Amino acid sequence: MGADEEAKRELPEPRGARELGEGERRSQLPESRRGREPGEGERRSQLPESRRGREPGDGERRSQLPESRGGRDLGDGERRSQLPESRGGRELGEGERRPQVHAPSTPTETSMALARRRLLELCKRHKDELIDDWIENVLALPPERGRYTDRPVGEVTENVRSWLAAFTRILEDGSETLLDEFITHLVEQRYATGYSISGPLIAASEFRTAVAGVLDTTHDDGDADGTSSIDVLRAVDALLLQFEHRFAEAYAQRSLFASEERYREIVELSSDVLATIDQEGMLTRLNVRFEVLFGHSRQAWIGRPITALAVAADVPALRALVMSASRAEAPREATIRCGTRAGLTKVMTVRITRLYGEDASLALMRDVTEEVARRAQILHSEKLASIGQVAASVAHELNNPMAWVMANLEQIRSGAHKLVSAARPVASGSYEDLLRAIDLIDRSCHEALAGVERMRDIVTDLNLFSSSSERKPERVDLVDVIELALRMTGPQLSQLCRIERHYGEMPPLVGYPGKLSQVFVNLFINAAQAMPNRPRDENLVRVTARFDDGVHHVEVEDNARGMTPEVVERIFDPFFTTKEESARPGIGLWVSRNIVEEQHGTMTVSSKPGIGTVFTIRLTGLNPADLPALRPPPEPPRLSSRGTILFVDDEPMLLNAFARAFEERHEVLVAKSGHEALDLLRDRGGRIDAIVCDLLMPQMSGMALYDEIGERFPQLQPKMAFMSGGAFTPSAREFVERVDNPKIAKPISLDDLERVIADLLSGGQKRGH
Repeated sequence: MGADEEAKRELPEPRGARELGEGERRSQLPESRRGREPGEGERRSQLPESRRGREPGDGERRSQLPESRGGRDLGDGERRSQLPESRGGRELGEGERRPQVHAPSTPTETSMALARRRLLELCKRHKDELIDDWIENVLALPPERGRYTDRPVGEVTENVRSWLAAFTRILEDGSETLLDEFITHLVEQRYATGYSISGPLIAASEFRTAVAGVLDTTHDDGDADGTSSIDVLRAVDALLLQFEHRFAEAYAQRSLFASEERYREIVELSSDVLATIDQEGMLTRLNVRFEVLFGHSRQAWIGRPITALAVAADVPALRALVMSASRAEAPREATIRCGTRAGLTKVMTVRITRLYGEDASLALMRDVTEEVARRAQILHSEKLASIGQVAASVAHELNNPMAWVMANLEQIRSGAHKLVSAARPVASGSYEDLLRAIDLIDRSCHEALAGVERMRDIVTDLNLFSSSSERKPERVDLVDVIELALRMTGPQLSQLCRIERHYGEMPPLVGYPGKLSQVFVNLFINAAQAMPNRPRDENLVRVTARFDDGVHHVEVEDNARGMTPEVVERIFDPFFTTKEESARPGIGLWVSRNIVEEQHGTMTVSSKPGIGTVFTIRLTGLNPADLPALRPPPEPPRLSSRGTILFVDDEPMLLNAFARAFEERHEVLVAKSGHEALDLLRDRGGRIDAIVCDLLMPQMSGMALYDEIGERFPQLQPKMAFMSGGAFTPSAREFVERVDNPKIAKPISLDDLERVIADLLSGGQKRGH
């Protein structure tokens, strides 16, 4: 299809232009218009040929406007400017009235005035006929012509009546009031229903077809005043042009308003704070999110500087963003802390962009407080998980050698006591050297055992400090927790400063000792790192603890460098640090305060530059009802009946020590792995009285051995006890919680082991230590 055909398809199809199908009737038109076909060579009244379906010639192009204006060819020298413009061709001054139709001064104007008068008479005299024709023409339009034909008939009828009333008013006195009201209605109707914007224009153009039809029906091709039907149709074209101009203007204004509404809705519903600022950084507009987030009135902040939102320490960074935007530099982003009306601190990412073509900038402020907290918590959890894994592994590796050293030392000491007892009845000069040697062995063993006990305490402290995932609260002696933290930091702290302790009477509180120890370790490390380079005795860390009115008070004071008010204000914020970012992530104090608050406490700080810092912790503790049942104190070891004891461990030295310790009182069997233990049980038919097994072993763990014994020798499961240097895997922790068999912590005292074996032989199942 050529370009001329495409252009032709865009025009409203005139009523007389389409071919009727065979037998098709022309609706309810009068006979003169629907029954009579023109004879060969006969002219259809004086209507322009463009309304009769004429095909354009080669190279001829139909206008894209509705056919009412673009459907006819202009005569030589004829100008469209002779048609009245949509709004009178010029702007009216204040108080100036649109002129009425007056006596024209040129023949063309005279002809147009007469044509408009004749059109007015036609609209009044043939009103109903025009309306019927117009409606029929609109409803006969194909669907692709603007989707206006699928509107309800009642709506189309009402619109046609309004059109004709508006055109009649213009022809009468030039008033466009009715036309403006109707156009406003059409525009709103279009936005409500969504039909094509060309629909009303195409429907309006059918007015010309209706007028042409009435002229054709009445065979009125002229008048006494000299006007022709073509002149009348030119007056119709002028009205339609006036309508189209006004409609286009109204639709453009409505579209602009709709666009502004959509923009306003997007801005107001944004989850971020959106603000516009001028060149000086003064706020000119804020969305409703500002009030939700900060609690301030938007109106009260208009005209204030955006930097007033930031805390004092972050004002320079925010001011730099404002200056960068005012210079139209590439947008940058910064993390800024802002205070709220409620006294809270929000962590915001702020991005300021210069608005194109304006002396203003757009600021986007996003609340990332929770995101920053989650990131900090993840980092903290990963850090503690790594520490816990390392600590548990170290404790496990240390506990095994300490266990056999401890067992052997206890046996040596026991043997020395026996020698002394045997030597005393026959003491003589020849035995004095022997007795002194035995006494020396006893003292040496005593001191060696004390050293092993100290190592066991260190491993216990390490396990306690790394237990960040404590699930059950305990009765906590806060002084013990502080001393644990001092032992953990002692090598670093004692080299830099003196430590003073002032402890009052402190009743136990309910809490998580491992987490509390992390708080004090962090405070002591911070104090050590803040110490200036001066003699050790001039540096001081003082720890004061007291109990007052149901609250535990602890103060950690130092005389280090101190902090400025700006640093104090941010000291508990996640990721804030006064050190280089590569050194520490800056979450220690934030995590510490969270731990204290979790256990119903508060943590505050006061500091002065050059004088020092005081951290104050106040704790009330958790509800005592959350405590697990108290464990009964261990009973003294008692002699047990003789039985067959199987020790299972992957440390041969430890097995040898246990065998020597119990072989006089029991039949002792040893196995260096779970598989070896199963083979031994199979060979003996399961005839074993007690099994003491390590919890974590390579290849087959004590947990897997427990399950295998349950399948093969279920009667032996209640007779098993487990040794452990630390249940540091998730499966091990779950097993310890689930299985009620006795557990013994390494390094193991022979008295504790004897007590557990006696319970197993007597059929009891008491938890170990």
